[in-house]
Amino acid sequence: MFHRLLDRRSVWPSLIGIVAFGWFGCLSVQPCPADVVAYLTPSRAATGERFETDLVFSGTADAVGDIVEWINLDIVKSTINAVPLTDYGRVRFDATARFASWFDGRQFGSGSPGFESQIVLESFLPDPPVPFEITSTDAFEIGTLTFDYSGLGLQPGDTITLDIFGGNDGSSTRTTSVAIRPSGAQQTMLVDPLFSSPLGSERSVFTIPTAIPEPSATLFLSLTLLGVCVRRSRRGGKIG
Repeated sequence: MFHRLLDRRSVWPSLIGIVAFGWFGCLSVQPCPADVVAYLTPSRAATGERFETDLVFSGTADAVGDIVEWINLDIVKSTINAVPLTDYGRVRFDATARFASWFDGRQFGSGSPGFESQIVLESFLPDPPVPFEITSTDAFEIGTLTFDYSGLGLQPGDTITLDIFGGNDGSSTRTTSVAIRPSGAQQTMLVDPLFSSPLGSERSVFTIPTAIPEPSATLFLSLTLLGVCVRRSRRGGKIG
């Protein structure tokens, strides 16, 4: 599983740091029950021709006490009007304050060939490492994804779907996956997140809205309609 990270980022110093600190333990790619639920919130319009959605995680009851150490996020299944997205650089990721130190700033579209749709968040980037302990079943936000659809010529009613389900690469987990260390264990395991929250799923769909008239045009239209109403009112008064 970690070959994706090595091929794309050349993170040998980080892996050496893992061994030195000892808390990452013996890496394993054996399947284990997924204890992390992930979802994207409903999309919302942002400034300009953009929309946003938040990436949120939560742990199941069995995951309380487990440690999240690494997140690989893949938007390869995202689409525009059902056509696969190819310009991954249109999507920007901004980590929350808690996970900002996990993210080196390399955005979607900047990876090596074959990995452009992926980004990585690593708890061992800071010194010392700052893994995240799941202390309850409450949701915790990882960051926000912003899609810039300017210049695409999309029309009202067209749809963009951001999808973080990930794909298969021959390993035991998908390309969107999470490294967790179960409570009291020394071994870290890679798992596929569940997308079963009533608050969202692996997809966030945005529909291009109907164009809103410019403020000047709206004002002109309002004044015109007001003038028509006034004239009609005056005529009605004269007839009476």
